[in-house]
Amino acid sequence: MSDASFKHIVFIPAPSWGHLRPAMKTSLRMVEKFQDLFISLFVYDSEVPKATKYLDTQPATYSDRIRIVAASGSDEEPALPPGSPIEKVINMEKYFDSWITKELGQTTITQVQGRSVGKPSWIIEDLFNGGVSLACKDLHKLPIALCQQGNKENGHAARIYENLAQRTDLSLNELGETYLQELSSRLICIPGLPVHHEWELATQYFPFMPPLVTRMLRRRENVIQHVDSILCCSTFEMEPISAAALSNALNKPITPFFIGPAVDAVLPRQTEPDSPVTQFLDRAYAEKGAHSVIYIAFGTAFFPLPSSMSHLTTILDEIPSHGFKFIFALPSARAKQLDQSWMDNHIQAGNAIFPEWTNQTAVLEHPAVHYFLSHGGWGSSTEALVRGVPMIFWPFVSDQPANSMQIATLHNCGFELLQVRTGPAKSTAYQNGSEVEIVGTENAVREEIRHILELSKGPRGTHQRMNARMLGKVIAGSVTPGGSGDIALERFGKGLGLVE
Repeated sequence: MSDASFKHIVFIPAPSWGHLRPAMKTSLRMVEKFQDLFISLFVYDSEVPKATKYLDTQPATYSDRIRIVAASGSDEEPALPPGSPIEKVINMEKYFDSWITKELGQTTITQVQGRSVGKPSWIIEDLFNGGVSLACKDLHKLPIALCQQGNKENGHAARIYENLAQRTDLSLNELGETYLQELSSRLICIPGLPVHHEWELATQYFPFMPPLVTRMLRRRENVIQHVDSILCCSTFEMEPISAAALSNALNKPITPFFIGPAVDAVLPRQTEPDSPVTQFLDRAYAEKGAHSVIYIAFGTAFFPLPSSMSHLTTILDEIPSHGFKFIFALPSARAKQLDQSWMDNHIQAGNAIFPEWTNQTAVLEHPAVHYFLSHGGWGSSTEALVRGVPMIFWPFVSDQPANSMQIATLHNCGFELLQVRTGPAKSTAYQNGSEVEIVGTENAVREEIRHILELSKGPRGTHQRMNARMLGKVIAGSVTPGGSGDIALERFGKGLGLVE
């Protein structure tokens, strides 16, 4: 091993666990591959405890070369943490200016594993942030690479948001109204995805999204002008057409590196046999056998709208009627939107449990799991595929509708719920050359989920499970030595001076 200083890179994830966990996994891959690398993870304060807990489960050989930096510089979260993503990002921007200035001016040398750590020489930043590190680039003068945690096509009706980003005269309400007016039925064909209506890239209407995405898009377009490379946490073999198109899809030529999804191919820690979730799965497996439980989780940032609660309970009520049990990962804040007596009835009947948190990778590993009902976030989707679990998608916004099209339609690894759509998308869906009417009633939702559950028990479900396993092997193989993602990471490392 070299006695020279570790090369030091700063990684700035977006301020949510859904972006931070993949960033940590990517960091671990990098320090494992590049023995002379040290990474500082600049983490939003509220996520520091989760980050520390996750890192503690990893081998010290690698985790010792990753430092978690609380954005505010304090061990305690700011007294009044901003609530919206854009406010959190702006707060991080302010803190980063101060931190990187101090870091570059340090006179003492940090020692790790008997070696000194050099001053930061590169920055990797989550594209979602739109340039936390860019605001003070005139001070730190470090090169910046972007990291995109989703798939290549990040959906969400970009044409309209690009137009809205130019309309600085509109109020927040007017942005929402204009968005609803402009989102159209026109058929579009994004490289690597099936033909679809424009409104199918935003299958749920959240009023807060147009103002948020419009502001973030302005930042995103600006930061792209100042970088030359982007890490894509996706597998080239999974979406080669989209991958080939990405280089020319942005406003300037940019070099993409498809390093593979940030998933744990092997559980980072042993399962907890005494946990209620594990016991529920074990009982279901003993009573009903393999593929007898449907796992449901909507991630940390999204959840069906209050107006869709009847659709949600309709779907869940049908699961036991078709011989399955279910686990619904339901944080306490979300649980308030559901009737407690309704949940109690399912619990008492032995149909379900509603844990506030689950070890998702451990759940997906269990042989009792049949399908995963999810919003279709990239992290959750690839975690399921790597474990050979097919999916039922209820996508909302961002990259989720595109993920659903790709995984359910192109790769036939699951189904998408159509009758739950809201907003402009509650009209028609373009499916295999024909129009499907979105009725959106409880009866329509009930009939759809019944049909899906029946198909999942037959040859279609068996075929989807086989497809998921095959695609999962491709994904997992891409990040092993010599895989496409590993080769791409090596190429990226050469650009950073990590490889001779």
